[in-house]
Amino acid sequence: MGAKKTVDAGSLGDILSIDIDSLSIDEIETIEDIIDGPLDSLGKPGMRKGKMLRAMAVVIKRREDPTFSADDAGKLRITLKNKPKDPTALSE
Repeated sequence: MGAKKTVDAGSLGDILSIDIDSLSIDEIETIEDIIDGPLDSLGKPGMRKGKMLRAMAVVIKRREDPTFSADDAGKLRITLKNKPKDPTALSE
């Protein structure tokens, strides 16, 4: 569970980074409420990731803005870091 996830808000210029091990109990409950399941279910193959990304964005943004909602998180644009590069793609 020590994996670090990054959510990039794109044109908003925000980069949200979360270390799973740094979550408070309240934050874990918020994530589980949003995903409607246990936090450890997120690592299972075939699990949908949209709710997880929304939940993680809510938790991180609420650290600065307690009024930030799950609907607000849905408007963020994301870039997944550490995505494997396509070895057949032309180098830039």
